[in-house]
Amino acid sequence: MLMIANVAAADTYLNWCGKEWWVRSGTGNPGGNHWSNSSNSVWVDENQKLHLTIQKIGNTWYSTEVDTTSANYTYGVYTWKVSSPILNLDPNIVAAMFFRHNDTNEIDIEATQWGWIYSDRLSYGVQPNAYQSSISYDSSYQRAKNVIYRFDWEPTYVHFTAKLPNGTVISDWNCTDQTSIPHVAGGVAMQMWLMNHLVPINGQNAEMVLSYFSYVPS
Repeated sequence: MLMIANVAAADTYLNWCGKEWWVRSGTGNPGGNHWSNSSNSVWVDENQKLHLTIQKIGNTWYSTEVDTTSANYTYGVYTWKVSSPILNLDPNIVAAMFFRHNDTNEIDIEATQWGWIYSDRLSYGVQPNAYQSSISYDSSYQRAKNVIYRFDWEPTYVHFTAKLPNGTVISDWNCTDQTSIPHVAGGVAMQMWLMNHLVPINGQNAEMVLSYFSYVPS
């Protein structure tokens, strides 16, 4: 039986890491994507790991996103552990973990090559003006699992790191751009989406598996 995503108009929620998350559906940006809230697209498994996917369902490619239902997040340390190797995704796929108030008050960790086969594999952003890319396309870390991604956000800086399970730092950037650092509260979200809704170059479904998320206020 063919599964059809987004047939229900009702909002979908899940609980993960002690927080309630809204599961996105419908269509829209970034990338003009279709978003699936189907339990076959987004789920928490028996080991309490969160799965986000890129999937072709019928003739349509679907992206996935979850957002905190609370928008009271502000300065502090944001940490994600990602079990799956997201630094080697198809070039047209973006795996994102971020804080967001609006388009000009956002802090992003994005594992992607932005559609370019030979592009760096990890980007940091502090909207609207500050960006840094790292993890080269041929890096020995591109297949790393259980990477800990973190940013420490304070009024005068946002410090990003990515670490292997043994503590090795594979990426580090300290943003001090005062034109970009947010000073407002907002929510937290994670996404897997397609650049400009382009299909994966390899034509394959993809998945990001997150072991945990934590937020420690300043």
